[in-house]
Amino acid sequence: MDPKKIQSSYELVDQAVTLLQQALKSDYLSALSETLDNLRRHDIHVENGAPTPATVQELNQLYQQIDLLKLSKVDLLSLFQLLLVRVQKVDRLNTNLQATPSSIGLVLSLLINIFKADRTQPLVIADPVIGTGNLLFNIVHQFAFERRRLSLFGIDNNDDLLALAAVFAEYLHLDVTLMHQDALTPWLLPARTDVVVADLPVGYYPVDSRAEKFDLQAKSGHSFAHYLLIEQSMTTLAAGGLGLFIVPANLFEQSEATDLLHWATTKVYLQGLLSLPKDVFQDNSAQKAILVLQNHGGTAQQAKNVMIANVPDLNNITGLRDFAGKLQGWASENHI
Repeated sequence: MDPKKIQSSYELVDQAVTLLQQALKSDYLSALSETLDNLRRHDIHVENGAPTPATVQELNQLYQQIDLLKLSKVDLLSLFQLLLVRVQKVDRLNTNLQATPSSIGLVLSLLINIFKADRTQPLVIADPVIGTGNLLFNIVHQFAFERRRLSLFGIDNNDDLLALAAVFAEYLHLDVTLMHQDALTPWLLPARTDVVVADLPVGYYPVDSRAEKFDLQAKSGHSFAHYLLIEQSMTTLAAGGLGLFIVPANLFEQSEATDLLHWATTKVYLQGLLSLPKDVFQDNSAQKAILVLQNHGGTAQQAKNVMIANVPDLNNITGLRDFAGKLQGWASENHI
């Protein structure tokens, strides 16, 4: 990683995005997506006279100083993370639209390798709330040296976020199929998935007629979207498929969670709940955790001891190495 290159690129891209944002009178997210696309195509998109010729000239001067193709994938991922933090600050996105911290990708990749240990087997991985792709792309990066064959799918109902995910994927040379749809409608995938990863939006789902088709529908009023997304994800997985969900740490302590806990311990295997450090997310008022579920079938079985643990500081390499060893030990003891 080259921090100086990343910082320099960030400052130049931010200047270009801010200039384009003002010219188009758009939000930062849209201007970022268009800026990265302009840089990739070595051209500036002009529509209905915007941006003006004077702004185009200014942008070209900035673009000449930016060469993202010289950045490594690690540096690109770091740059994209900085730019997503900038999006959150400028556009004041609500919590459900904020990017998942890149460091969580490392933890999820460890879990995938434990439950899907045969690295000669290809994996189909889907993220039903992919947003800008930060979580999925960082997981894929962790597999870069394993030469594991991956088929990647992302679903989201926000086309602005998907547009940025598509641009990021182009820069990272990732082959990912992106679909613009409500993830609580049937997924248009060619095959069942092996792994679902999702940083779940927390809140109510407004379409009661659709929620009625789920076991986890509310007894009255709107249903929780995060409950329904967990159920939908697990029903689309193959036998023995793995679901990794970022959820509120107190998910099972809430009064409404009785049905969810019953469902998670009867319809699927509840394999773990790993509490994340408080400072991982920008909004650290809400503690988060990784919920680990596995489908029945195949060689899957319920762990004798559900994995309950605290994930260490994600910047502490020694702590993470020890944590990875503990996960392997847990898997061996429980015949995972």
